Formats: sequence, C-alpha cells, structure tokens
Amino acid sequence: YLLLVFAPVVSIVLALRWFADGETMPQPTIRLARLSSWRTIPAAEARRHKLYGVSGIMASLLVGMLLNIPVRAAEYLAAIPALTGPVPAWLVTLHTLMTVDVVLLSSLYAIAFVAALRRVPLFPRLLAAIWLVDLAMQLVIAHLVAGAPGLPPAVGAPLHALLDGNVKKVLISSALWLPYLLLSARVNVTFRHRVPA
Repeated sequence: YLLLVFAPVVSIVLALRWFADGETMPQPTIRLARLSSWRTIPAAEARRHKLYGVSGIMASLLVGMLLNIPVRAAEYLAAIPALTGPVPAWLVTLHTLMTVDVVLLSSLYAIAFVAALRRVPLFPRLLAAIWLVDLAMQLVIAHLVAGAPGLPPAVGAPLHALLDGNVKKVLISSALWLPYLLLSARVNVTFRHRVPA
C-alpha cells in the first residue's frame, strides 16, 4: 500500500528532474507521425506560436492521465483483498501481479504527465508506449493467473471481466487520443516543432 501511494509521487519528483529542460530536448531523428503535411520550424519559432503549450484539448488529456492514477488505485483497493494468514498460491500470484500492475502503470502515467507538462518532444511516443505496456500487463496477468493452480471459478470470471474492462479502457483511450496526438496542430507545434504546410 505504501508503494501504491508513494510510487507515483516519487515518479513525478524524478520526472521533474529528468525533464527539467524538457522543451529544449532534441527532436527525434526519425519521425513516426507522418500523417498529413507538415513544415518543420525552429524551436524558438515554435515557442512563439499561438498554439504552443498544453492548453485546450491537450489539458483534457493531461487531466485524464492524472485522474487515471487515483482511479486505478481505487479499483485495485476495491478488487484485491489484503493478504492475511495462510493464502492459496493463486491469490499470492494475483495479488503480486495486480500490485505490480497498479504501481508500474501509475508511475508511468505520472511520468508521462510531467513529460507533457514540460513539453518533452518524446511525449507522444512515451504515451503510446505506456498504452502498449498497459495492454501487455493485462494479458500477462490473465495468462499467469489463469494458469495458477487452484483458481476458483468464482474468482476467475470476475477477474476476467476486470481485465477485459481494463483492456477496453486502454483501447478506447488510445483510439480517442492517438488521432489527436498525430493530427493536432497544437501537439505538432508543441512537441514536434512543425506547423501545417
């Protein structure tokens, strides 16, 4: 429970140090976002552009990432009981995996939040990578817990529903925000230093 509370806080503090000069970090040499037609501009010109920054719809994405941390923690606390006394192997496996999931992903989303706030050029890629890690964790948990000996059917069905819901949330989030991260003029000016051609 201490990790659940302090890991995102420590991640934010570390990310503030890592990304202290976020907006001056170099642009990636290889562009992955190639949709539409863009013209690269100097960093100084990008910073003066009226769309530079993390306001508007971009602020909604940041608030959503930040809210994801306590929501994820609350779901964990509601779904996973505290371990006391002798416990079956399947419950130890489930508890461990779900704890790793909530601590790791809450920390990663906290780091992505700071990266966006500091206008780090790699933010869109970082967020896409976190979505992939999130999906992979749900699949790993489903695979390892389903194979745990003695898993009661009464636990298996709700667990499957929980993991399925988590996968759907990540897929919906990425389906909503990925087009924005690729095509938004604000995102392109702020993180890629380019404007519509």
